[in-house]
Amino acid sequence: MTDRLLTTLATAMAQLITAIDMTSDEEVDPDLATTWFEDLAGTLGQLPPTDRLRLAGLFKAAAEQETRPHVRASMLGLPENFGLEEQDDS
Repeated sequence: MTDRLLTTLATAMAQLITAIDMTSDEEVDPDLATTWFEDLAGTLGQLPPTDRLRLAGLFKAAAEQETRPHVRASMLGLPENFGLEEQDDS
């Protein structure tokens, strides 16, 4: 996978997650969004630590390119919210 493809996919994922997170409860059922995010966190948690850290960096880089401050702030929280920077206990 090329770096450009990986960066594009990570940016798209960060944008989609942020868009869902920032919608009102009337637009997206909060329980459904929580289920989506828990499933995603579980999937991302299966990545090796180096890949999780790389994805965290890609999310942060995508956030730095975002011009809307409230969206940037939300995107910057993605690595922590999805446990991408947590240390493995193994």
